[in-house]
Amino acid sequence: MSSSSRVVNQHEQMDAKKKKIWELATSPRKEIMMMMFMMWLAGSDLNIFPIMLVAQAIYSPVNSITVVNTTFSRVVDGIDHSTELQEEVTNAKLFYILHQVVFIAIGLVKCYYMGLVPTNSIDWIDHTPQVPSEIGSGFSV
Repeated sequence: MSSSSRVVNQHEQMDAKKKKIWELATSPRKEIMMMMFMMWLAGSDLNIFPIMLVAQAIYSPVNSITVVNTTFSRVVDGIDHSTELQEEVTNAKLFYILHQVVFIAIGLVKCYYMGLVPTNSIDWIDHTPQVPSEIGSGFSV
């Protein structure tokens, strides 16, 4: 095997690895519309089903962010760690995390529309200190 064909083969392998890394990084993009549709189907009532769906919509992306290195390790293991490939992996991880943050935002917006996010002053009325009031009997002494 000549050295030029070996270089071309390594270049093709590097391109294939980059393509696989970016496929993994952009895979959540396909699920964004489905998640928005599921949030719409759940409605805005406070029942067990919508609350569980919203909890899963927030928990799943948080979990995906915490295991991002494990997710990408399946693709990155066994490859040479050139600086060009390391930059690609880092950019792909950041893009993947950005998609997960979008999922969290969708879940939080759904919580807002369900009334689970305390945004008004009346939501904090339990935590305001009580002002003692004077009790009068109507007679002055």
